[in-house]
Amino acid sequence: MLTKDDFKKIKKEAKLEIAVLEQEYHHMGQELDSPQWDQRKHRRYASLVIECCSILEHMLKQLYQSIYQKKFNSTELMKTPAYRARSNMEIIQAELNKQQIALKPGKENMEHALSQVFLARNKLIHENFSFDSIVKEGMQAEETFEAMLDTIQKYRKHLKYLRPE
Repeated sequence: MLTKDDFKKIKKEAKLEIAVLEQEYHHMGQELDSPQWDQRKHRRYASLVIECCSILEHMLKQLYQSIYQKKFNSTELMKTPAYRARSNMEIIQAELNKQQIALKPGKENMEHALSQVFLARNKLIHENFSFDSIVKEGMQAEETFEAMLDTIQKYRKHLKYLRPE
């Protein structure tokens, strides 16, 4: 059974891991003048996005495992008619919502924003790891990455354990 303290611990671990990635990103910004940087910049952004998503997904799976006392198995859950056309993230969010782990009231739009980040991650993986394929129109690569990082951080921050103890 998941306690509020366990919930806070799992969220804090994710926060610390995301903070390390954010530091790496800021350190990368100091290397922009290097000629080799141009060749690696977009691959590095892509790997940071994938790693951020992995951290968040791992956090949600830890919460799921603590609550249900079993590993998250999307294949098994997709047998449920309501989950057939949903992504892994949507399924795990729905399962956690059943146990009152949800976004703060008024922050529900973060679920859609997070889905967009995960769709972009999937596109990165399937588009030959090309960050250019997900850079939003009218934005630079840095702005796109920062927006995705911000979404992940806000989602983690606004996720609450609403069950009274």
